[in-house]
Amino acid sequence: MFSFRKNNLDKIKTFIRTSEEIEIEETDKEKLIKMIRPTVGINTKASNDKTLKVGKSKIGGKPDLPKEFEWPRANGKPMLFCAQYNLSELTKFDQENILPNKGFFYIFLSLDEEWKEFNGVNQEFKFVYSESENIIRTEFPKDLEENQSFKTAIIEYFEFYTIPHDENYNLFEFDKKYDDFSFYFLQPTQLFMIEELYHDTDNLHQILGHDRSIQSSVVYEFASKELGLYGAESSEHQKRWNDILELSKTYELLLQLDCYDSNTDLSKYGGSGTYYFGLSKTDLENKEFNNIKMSFQMT
Repeated sequence: MFSFRKNNLDKIKTFIRTSEEIEIEETDKEKLIKMIRPTVGINTKASNDKTLKVGKSKIGGKPDLPKEFEWPRANGKPMLFCAQYNLSELTKFDQENILPNKGFFYIFLSLDEEWKEFNGVNQEFKFVYSESENIIRTEFPKDLEENQSFKTAIIEYFEFYTIPHDENYNLFEFDKKYDDFSFYFLQPTQLFMIEELYHDTDNLHQILGHDRSIQSSVVYEFASKELGLYGAESSEHQKRWNDILELSKTYELLLQLDCYDSNTDLSKYGGSGTYYFGLSKTDLENKEFNNIKMSFQMT
């Protein structure tokens, strides 16, 4: 369905090593090349449940759930089903063999009761990992409001690579060394990847890899949640910055869900925002998905 060029990692490495736009020392180029992360790219296409096979990765529509699954609720109301990811479909793109090779991820989100929208702050959510493959297309709860569901969009996975976010701690040493590291490395590299390799995709969906955050790197927000500082005043963050920084190094991005994808209508509640789901590196290594942190950023 979707066509992407192969050997993209070699192309990125060659660009960094040979481009006249990358004006940093050769040794630093090699350090940065080692930071490139294999990532599962996601593209979508508008579809509908009538023609979509049960168990296919998708955003919106009616979920394909285990028969015994209990629909998650918040404040006495059913949460909104947003997406399901069939892990067996993306195994060949999980180059580091990080994720289980079967089962499903499901995402359910709640609405802010006052404003009837997604906001990310103290928002209840349910990120489910289910190993069950005995699934059925499930009807919405009877008390789910009619407009609180989303159009179906099929998901297709592809080979993708990411570099650290410009505010990520991995780049601190380069920011100190170069007056404008973003100009001499990040901007030309990102532009090359967008225009030459991934010009057919225009969303922020992904699984694994470095976060492509709209604002600051979300690993700091995962740490802030753990420390009870998410949504706190900036002065509190400044006081605890060292704690946030050190804890952020223990977190990994698991998944990004882009509400602004034109093939879906998640934007009716999420606007131009993107959801980020992360977990500790230890939990990821052990394939434990019960302690997921969630962050929401908007343009």
